[in-house]
Amino acid sequence: MPEKIKKGISMDLPETYFLNNPVFLKYKRVFDWRRFRKVSRLKKVMINERIIEIPYAIQAVSDLAKGSTILDLGCMESMLSLFMASLGFQVTGLDFREYPYRVPNFKFQQGDILKLPFSDHSFDAALCVSMIEHVGLGFYHDPQSEMEADEKGVLEIHRILKPKGRFVLTVPFGQPYVNDQQRTYDKPRLDRLLRKFKVEDMRFFKNVLPSGQENNCWQETALDDAQKVKTPRGTDCVCCVRAIKIA
Repeated sequence: MPEKIKKGISMDLPETYFLNNPVFLKYKRVFDWRRFRKVSRLKKVMINERIIEIPYAIQAVSDLAKGSTILDLGCMESMLSLFMASLGFQVTGLDFREYPYRVPNFKFQQGDILKLPFSDHSFDAALCVSMIEHVGLGFYHDPQSEMEADEKGVLEIHRILKPKGRFVLTVPFGQPYVNDQQRTYDKPRLDRLLRKFKVEDMRFFKNVLPSGQENNCWQETALDDAQKVKTPRGTDCVCCVRAIKIA
């Protein structure tokens, strides 16, 4: 294992680094009179879109041969690269920021999706999980660019995929909106993004709060319902896509 990983102090990571896991637990401190001390009690469970996106991405490449080459774009704060590597795929993780993990079958490449440092036809599959919506906006300290930076990024993904290579994409979906952090896609813009791919599967999932329950969950929904969702901040609906390179 590299020396800088073993020491755990020399890697240039932000102090706010965290893992964006699917489930967040919120606790509150209360005084327990029986124990006569303060204790932590679970107050709320919050489930984000990763509960759908991560298993979808794994399932979307599960039939590829062991040892297939996979590029995971935007791997920072995600364990997806490590999951894929643990399943026997040869995984390259790419992010504009440093990534702290090193495991067998995995290597990290720091870089920009708009100028991928790979030759043409390099990968059997590319994963773009909750990433392309941020490209070019500068929120994650990546270079700010024109509003079509996401389309340019997908063209780069197309370039580095092998013929009939697989593309797995997840994005916020609903009424179109752009804020300082991300884009929310509607069907026309998503179709434009995927114009050089053949879509094999497209599914929509919505954040819901079931009647009588305190905690949310994510449920699959139809396109007509998904495109009505309006979330100017955050993500309450996602589109998950499995596609192949055709041109």
